Amino acid sequence: MDAANKLTGGIVGAGVAQRDAFKDLTEATTLGVDAARVHGTVNTANDSWALTLPPVAEAAGRILSIYATVANSKTLTVQDQDDSVGWTDISLNADDEHVLLYSDGLRWHEIHVGYS
Repeated sequence: MDAANKLTGGIVGAGVAQRDAFKDLTEATTLGVDAARVHGTVNTANDSWALTLPPVAEAAGRILSIYATVANSKTLTVQDQDDSVGWTDISLNADDEHVLLYSDGLRWHEIHVGYS
């Protein structure tokens, strides 16, 4: 791996191998602080479900990207562990809807919510 790729991998993944930082999920899950990019699928086969964020204090300084593949009016709900100040659950209920979150150790901040 050349120096540029090592630097990028170290910054983006904070020491986590990039293949391990990506999660492709189809059922209710609680994320660990190693998650960086998450794809959730909700549809008739697996129904609506909730994705629980890592503990906000343990994730301090981390950015988390979540996007959803949605079909048949299902919803991927992004929730905290009842530990983030002022948190309101996020409902991803449109195909390719996504959210970018940042933890300052006290609260999860929505950097961006949108559609592709």
